Amino acid sequence: MFSVAIGSLVWLLHRAIGRYPTPLPRCDEPGRTIRHVLLLWGLALAVPVLRIFMLDPWLQEVLTDRTWRELVQVPWLTLTYLALPLLVVLRLERWTRHDLGLTWRTQSWGVALFALGFGLTSGVVPFATGQAVIGVEALPAGTLLLLLYNNDFLEEFFHRGVIQSLLERAIGQKRAVLWGGILFGLTHVVFDITRLGETGVAFVCSAVLLQTMAGWFLGIVYMKTRSLWPGVVCHYLANWLPAILVALTQ
Repeated sequence: MFSVAIGSLVWLLHRAIGRYPTPLPRCDEPGRTIRHVLLLWGLALAVPVLRIFMLDPWLQEVLTDRTWRELVQVPWLTLTYLALPLLVVLRLERWTRHDLGLTWRTQSWGVALFALGFGLTSGVVPFATGQAVIGVEALPAGTLLLLLYNNDFLEEFFHRGVIQSLLERAIGQKRAVLWGGILFGLTHVVFDITRLGETGVAFVCSAVLLQTMAGWFLGIVYMKTRSLWPGVVCHYLANWLPAILVALTQ
């Protein structure tokens, strides 16, 4: 039922809320741009594998505090999701900073407010039901602050500001949202599979589907607003509002 509800909201956002802006200009070499997308996405897919099987077990032995574990990951996550993509789009694709969505000016406040409501709802429902893909547990304030950068800003910058924008220049708006969401969902497969033993196949499939639909939703938000920030706020609330509410109610 939750998957159907999310799918319906994605369709509503796509069809009825806000307007799609003027498409970004098509690139001269779409094949080259798609190769850049696949290169960056392949790198992003390798990161969860390294985290789950190498880095996280080591960090949990060395650092018992979650906040410190998040802090020491800032440099290499920044390199992977911010610095290297910037190198590709600024040097190889010849973008400027205005092409990256780093602006507070939104082209659709209706879409931005809808994203805020979606984020709040997506955070409250898992808290109320006790069922969330990430989990429902109280986290320290320092951890929640670092997660805003490590998880939500970096993912939105990478997947929407860079990957989706590259795809839009190569294959057009609608297909960019479609494939950008699919790539976003697939980058989370490794995390979902590690929970297979405790949750079962149905939960893993449901999680991948929800993450893909979340990618579509956030992709439409980014495209219709041309700003990263509504998606960042929505993404953060959906992921970490349950943790905030648990901490506040304990």
